[in-house]
Amino acid sequence: MPPSSAHGVRTPWSWRIGSIAGIPIRVHVTLLLLLGWFAASFWMSGIGPRATAAGLIILVAVFVIIVAHELSHALMARRFGVATRDILLLPIGGIASLERIPERPGQELAIALVGPVVNLVLAAILYAIVAGAGLPTDPANARGVGEAVLSQLIWINVVLAVFNLLPAFPMDGGRVLRSVLAMWTSRERATEIATAAGKIIAVGLGAIGVFTNLWLVVIAFVVWMGASRERDMVRIRSSLAGVPASEVMSRRAVVVDASETAGVAASRMVDSGIGVLPVVEHGRLVGAVTREDIAAALRTAGPELEVGEAPRHEVVRVAPGTTLDRILDELSTSPEAIAVVVDGEQAVGLVTPEQLMAYVALHPAPDRTATV
Repeated sequence: MPPSSAHGVRTPWSWRIGSIAGIPIRVHVTLLLLLGWFAASFWMSGIGPRATAAGLIILVAVFVIIVAHELSHALMARRFGVATRDILLLPIGGIASLERIPERPGQELAIALVGPVVNLVLAAILYAIVAGAGLPTDPANARGVGEAVLSQLIWINVVLAVFNLLPAFPMDGGRVLRSVLAMWTSRERATEIATAAGKIIAVGLGAIGVFTNLWLVVIAFVVWMGASRERDMVRIRSSLAGVPASEVMSRRAVVVDASETAGVAASRMVDSGIGVLPVVEHGRLVGAVTREDIAAALRTAGPELEVGEAPRHEVVRVAPGTTLDRILDELSTSPEAIAVVVDGEQAVGLVTPEQLMAYVALHPAPDRTATV
């Protein structure tokens, strides 16, 4: 699966299992259930413990390969100054969650292509090892479990490379298509065409899957939803591009000092009708508290708790001239943060996700939908 520029909170029901090159690796509970289901299926089919072990080894090896695939996307993105939030392993593959779409089409092209290239390189290395040892490269000719595993991994890498290069957004091939098109037209138009192609292929995969393999139906659903989501995100960014924060920000910010009490903060929220208060300490902006933060503090510690001791959110400091698409990028990096518009260290306004979405609703990007 390709890198994702998805925004939002962390996927629920997933756990961090480690990190590579500073990039967290997370596994979704459905993948663990899949491994257990495969093990039970192998065992109950009566194929024996050795064949069951071989099947599980291949399955685990596939997800190691997928980690390598996604990690290559992440490391290439890092070369262009784009960080990766995490890599999530799912039953359908992996997703490297990039913080933003690369600015230049050539950068997105390089990031998209590197994953399939890694698969082809792994296939070539395995082929050289197997053939060099005089072992069969065709799984049908394997004489033992070890030979079968090695030969199958060769062709699994080839299949992953070819499958990911299908021009079906949001697969790698769809991103390749968008990046090439974006060299000749706008990113918005290129995304519309690439997502339309992805939906056409999703319909085809789903139709084939109904009669052959239901797993293709699942993949078709993921491709369709991913294409729609990416199209919507690009439209949102197009609506917000170039619009300064001063266009949508609240025109005043009521602050609370860290030494003041939760009771004072609650009263200030009620009096002002504002549900978010920037927190200052010695005149310096150090965070923000929401209505929910103060309510939690009142329940657990009472009105005399100092705001500095209460739960609070990180803030993203933005200038009045900062564009809304840039603020969206900043908030996607820290989904729980609050954007505070500052003049020096003085808070002069707030930009909330609700304000961003309200602006998009009232100022939609031009519809360039390729009919699908």
